[in-house]
Amino acid sequence: MLNGKILEDLGDEVSATYTRIHYLLNGLKEYPDIEVKCIGYKHRPGKNFAVILINNLIKTEVAIRTAWLLIRDRPIAYFAYPHSLTTIQNRVIFLLCRSLRLRIVLDIHDTIEQASVIGAGRATLNERHEGGYFKDGTLILALNHPMWNSLVRKYQISHDKQVIFLPNAYEEILCELYPHIYKSSKNRFNICYLGGLTKNRGIDILVDACKNLHEEFPYLRLHLFGSYGEGFSTELKDAIERSSYISRRLVPRKNLHRALIDIDLFVMPYDPRESYMNFSSPMKLFEYIGTAKPILCTKCESLLGIGREGGIVYTGYSLDEMVENIKILIDEPEKREEASRHLYKIRPSYTWRERAKTLHDALMSL
Repeated sequence: MLNGKILEDLGDEVSATYTRIHYLLNGLKEYPDIEVKCIGYKHRPGKNFAVILINNLIKTEVAIRTAWLLIRDRPIAYFAYPHSLTTIQNRVIFLLCRSLRLRIVLDIHDTIEQASVIGAGRATLNERHEGGYFKDGTLILALNHPMWNSLVRKYQISHDKQVIFLPNAYEEILCELYPHIYKSSKNRFNICYLGGLTKNRGIDILVDACKNLHEEFPYLRLHLFGSYGEGFSTELKDAIERSSYISRRLVPRKNLHRALIDIDLFVMPYDPRESYMNFSSPMKLFEYIGTAKPILCTKCESLLGIGREGGIVYTGYSLDEMVENIKILIDEPEKREEASRHLYKIRPSYTWRERAKTLHDALMSL
């Protein structure tokens, strides 16, 4: 229930949602007992009235073709939530699936709570819609236990609902690009954050920590790969753009992984005081794992178990703790290399191929 072009080629796309759909469903296509059907279509660029009208006509025509396919073949219907249900056409398609008693897979990427946490926008769906979709889904793909447990409590969802936990993952090309354990380099310390620069993602603390540390370690550099989002302060944006040791840029996903060769530490600084951040499964964290390079991560509930045996240094969400932990990693390169050895050992469990296998087995159980 999405634009089939997403499966063909990500191109210059940087969206984590599209990346998950692309790799998960293409992984399913490798199984001989699964046939993935989709309809690709092309949107017109622009936001004027005529373009919006034409695009809605295109989506309506695709919805009619989709309805016929559902009636004729009675397949399992896959909805990426909320991405697939932000248009009225697909919400009608969901109602059709329900009336036909089709099996519905609902892959929950985010919830409407995200809109109020990471930006100033208003969610397309409301709680009545959201709770109904979660209850009507046959098979739920949840990112993690904290997220699903919260939704069960919020919407009084039956504990008999069939659920599998399917966090995000990384592309296996990372294992080819980073075949060895990380080795530190003298007088070099490059810190990296991937993803959107929005409020509650800890960018302010990260920037302040690097500012403090740069005075003692002038070779420190902070690399931000992402765009500014709603709710990001103008003052912080100006500080980033004026800095001599902070760089920010956008890199197409197809080129991103090669841009991380000289990184010495990846950072995941989400604010765990925001409940939504404790339910997250950031794509970036798994891509960090794929490189087998050391990671500094705040203590978000859904992420604490990943580095339980080592590989991830967990820090409190405070400037002092972040400065202290980064300083230790700069001063003691052997700690970085030890973290890399742990990540190198566990990373085979976090590929999209492994996620697709889990989903395949669940679909067979339907």
